[in-house]
Amino acid sequence: MNINKICIMLIISIFAFSGIISFGTSSAETWVSEDANATAFRISHLTATITVTIKNTNDHVQYFKISQAYKPENLADSVNWTIDWDHTSPTPVRMVKSIQSDGDYGWPINAGETKTVTFKLNAAGAFGGTGSYFKNVDSTDQTYWPLVNEPGLIGTWFYPDELGVLNPTLDIKKWKGHFTFRVTNVDDQKVYGIVRAPIAPIKSKVTSMSSSSVAKAFIDTGTVVSSSIAAWNVVLNPDKYTNLEYTYLWPKTSSSSSTAKASSASITTSGSGDSTVPSKTTGVPYGLFVVGTLVTVAGVAYAKFMR
Repeated sequence: MNINKICIMLIISIFAFSGIISFGTSSAETWVSEDANATAFRISHLTATITVTIKNTNDHVQYFKISQAYKPENLADSVNWTIDWDHTSPTPVRMVKSIQSDGDYGWPINAGETKTVTFKLNAAGAFGGTGSYFKNVDSTDQTYWPLVNEPGLIGTWFYPDELGVLNPTLDIKKWKGHFTFRVTNVDDQKVYGIVRAPIAPIKSKVTSMSSSSVAKAFIDTGTVVSSSIAAWNVVLNPDKYTNLEYTYLWPKTSSSSSTAKASSASITTSGSGDSTVPSKTTGVPYGLFVVGTLVTVAGVAYAKFMR
């Protein structure tokens, strides 16, 4: 076996590995870990009003069920919700099986039936009366003195068609979400920064956003692939706040459906956390993908140079 050929094969493998790493990270923004006590903006008074049209494609009754907890990985605190019964219709029923001690609620959908439901949730505790914010689990403690970038506050995201993974015979035909929240400056000085939508559905379109002189709206398309994250450039004086709101619609096109489009792969992001469901544990492990690619490259190199 010629030593020169061996060296060539190793060099090709190294370049392939470097290419994979640079492809996955070249466009990602580095998120530097913040000092929680010194972070000035806090999010509170979070509400979500959701209208969903679901079709039961099974041959027996099924239930569209909602949870009163939201626990993605990149939360400084979990969000616990209370149902606003005055803005929820039709009235949901309490489920026999619950993941929370105070019970979960849902709606019966008969075989072949298409039903539209609307429910409003108000955050309680953290993100409700108590201000909090979202943390990036992929942030780093390393800084590049004297430079530190400022990507602002991160949000969380999910697929509106996740129900297709949880129950493939409940098909979401349309999903609309209207969110409101308050951003408060808890610092004793005037502060500036980017605030992203606290909860953003993926592969959906923003249909409306609030904007003002202290919170100028824009669309962030670089944080999560195939997404448009509602975001604001916020300037607040000490102890001042601004109320923000935004609306998303899924699907982007009329041909989409949850049973046809739902995927078990985890979301691809640029410097951000994971979606709620599916989680990163259900996707293809990146390490195995890299190894598989290197094996393929090594095999091609062997066939070309060693034989």
